[in-house]
Amino acid sequence: MILYISMSEIIEEKNKKTVSFSQYSGWFKCPHSWYLNYLKGLRVYESSLNTCFGTAIHNTLQDYIKSLYTDGAEVADEIDLVKKFREEFTRILSEEKDNMKEPYTDDDVTEFMFDGEDILKTFSSSANRIKYFPSRKYEFIGVEVPLDVPIKNNVRFIAYVDLILRDKTSGKYKIWDFKTSSMGWNKYQVADESKYSQLLLYKAFYSKQFNVPLDSIDVEFFILKRKLYENVAFPQNRIQIFEPANAKNYVSKSLVTFTSFIDECFTPEGTYKEDGYYPKVPGKAKKNCKYCTHYKTNCDGKETKDDKDDN
Repeated sequence: MILYISMSEIIEEKNKKTVSFSQYSGWFKCPHSWYLNYLKGLRVYESSLNTCFGTAIHNTLQDYIKSLYTDGAEVADEIDLVKKFREEFTRILSEEKDNMKEPYTDDDVTEFMFDGEDILKTFSSSANRIKYFPSRKYEFIGVEVPLDVPIKNNVRFIAYVDLILRDKTSGKYKIWDFKTSSMGWNKYQVADESKYSQLLLYKAFYSKQFNVPLDSIDVEFFILKRKLYENVAFPQNRIQIFEPANAKNYVSKSLVTFTSFIDECFTPEGTYKEDGYYPKVPGKAKKNCKYCTHYKTNCDGKETKDDKDDN
């Protein structure tokens, strides 16, 4: 049977808006930056050694874990993770060379290569592999698992989850997000809602899309450190685990804030809201401006004051 798509259906699909967590996170930090990026169409795509490194580590780990649960530990352990990472990092750098935010040297690349090797050697040790990903404990659900969930009107949430496994004993699902970090997450970063709400939203939307009860889903950030502190007496690990509080009330709170983003930025028809309120929020010591591509070009970084603040 041949199905024909009408022109009205094509137009309707084209007009649908999708949002990602990064888009929401950008609005959460500074609505004006989101306004410039999306409503004004001034978004600039930039890459860096850090982002290329992170993607290469992600790809390498995901391939290994997929093999671990689908082919078995013996087959997975035959993968030369260091070689694979080096090939991935080199390939990604070549693809992204025209998008790099800042120039880099061969020495910079070499340093990142060695950092990646150290991370993967730590990760692939028998003790760590068994500790974090015991091969007999979990059933493999997928890597880069797509989420596509309608939120309100024509707006949909789109994401790709790094890793999902299912505990064979408890039946609970576990969602992982891999992060690479220079020195790990400090107390301010683990308390940053713009970071940890990512997994809370993934939990909520995975539950909705696949009809899995919220209390049957756990979440965890798997953070990999490029560097360790020098000359310190305490033991250090390149792997840091962070499990944000993710009971139903915490998930509900994140959903309320996310829905506020949809209401503030989109019309009932699903188009960007031209007359929305998009204040400048530079943050303490202009921390939100630090990596903003619009600072000093399209934005002066001065905080928007509400009318009530001027009275």
